[in-house]
Amino acid sequence: MRSVERLGNGVVLVLDGFESPTAAVVVAVGVGSLYEERRQRGITHLLEHMLFRVPGFDVDEAVEALGGSNNAYTQRDLLAVVLEGVSESAPGLVELAYRLYANERYREEDLQREKDVVLSELRQAREDPSTRVGELALRALFGDSDWGDPVGGTPETVSVISLQDLLEFKRRWFTPDNTVVVLSGGFGEEAARRAAELFGKLEGRSPPRRRPAAAAGPRRIVEEREVDGVYYAKALRLSVEDPAEMYALLYGAAFHLGTGTKSILFHLLRTEGVAYSYYVDYDVVGDTAYLEVVVESARSIEEARRAVEEALKPREPPPYRLRFCDYVWRVEWRNAASRALTVAGYVAKGGRPEAIEEAFRRAAERGTAWIRPHMVDEAEAVLIKNYK
Repeated sequence: MRSVERLGNGVVLVLDGFESPTAAVVVAVGVGSLYEERRQRGITHLLEHMLFRVPGFDVDEAVEALGGSNNAYTQRDLLAVVLEGVSESAPGLVELAYRLYANERYREEDLQREKDVVLSELRQAREDPSTRVGELALRALFGDSDWGDPVGGTPETVSVISLQDLLEFKRRWFTPDNTVVVLSGGFGEEAARRAAELFGKLEGRSPPRRRPAAAAGPRRIVEEREVDGVYYAKALRLSVEDPAEMYALLYGAAFHLGTGTKSILFHLLRTEGVAYSYYVDYDVVGDTAYLEVVVESARSIEEARRAVEEALKPREPPPYRLRFCDYVWRVEWRNAASRALTVAGYVAKGGRPEAIEEAFRRAAERGTAWIRPHMVDEAEAVLIKNYK
């Protein structure tokens, strides 16, 4: 039974209890790369790393002592901390989540260590052709803008972020009116009470969000590098009326495009021998959304492009795909952490937690048939072998 409470200070507390031997706590803050100053692009992701650096306290040891694990994610409009453990440790997980959220004691030496880790991540992203071609397609679609920039920033922007920058950024956005706390699984009454008590004492308000920039890009980027095969990405920009509804629709389209051995892309790429692997990416914030298909190490540009164009044609799913979707949803939904994270993401898009199952079910039924009327623009990127 899922309940939603807005605490007196503005924190949204979602209690999503179900019979489970584990419990999850997700704390989601409504900030990400779209709301950063461009000169500080990547500061949200760097802050995500620093959240787990508490002087004199070993976060990893604490969460393992509670019988659990921890993770965190940075998106364009959301920073989420995820703690999961055995159900009887749920109150301790809540207290740990609050400690990470409220802590403002960071050390310069820890900042430098985490900078080095993030810079390593950024280098890996540039060197990985699959990630690189996906980023280039979004740059081809959105140009030199907030939407066209990588979520994690660049080595140039991350390397100059100071500890004072990080603290000011955290104080600006880590406010109760900008925070969602989700408890999922077998957490019990004590954990719910502690969550309301701890997060209910936060103070402050976040500033108004500016509208993220989404310029028109060059629509095609080709990059030569040392790769075997062709890496191809196509990105569609889509019009948005209701962000939460669009978020669900994108989930449904991505499912039919890429999940399972009867998915559209599996048939057009794997079955036809064009490429072994591929992925689908998407996001929506406010009035802007995109859907992207990436083909990895294909035989040729022409075959990859034809396959993706064919895949994105409007299709209504056959009944067996809806049955398979029901299976995948149930598997994902019985995991406390993935369930809590999905709820937090849907709430960040403006959706009501109570309506999430129905919204995603309707989206699965619509398949990809809805995409063409929503298309505003499209772009592509290609990585090909450098023969020099």
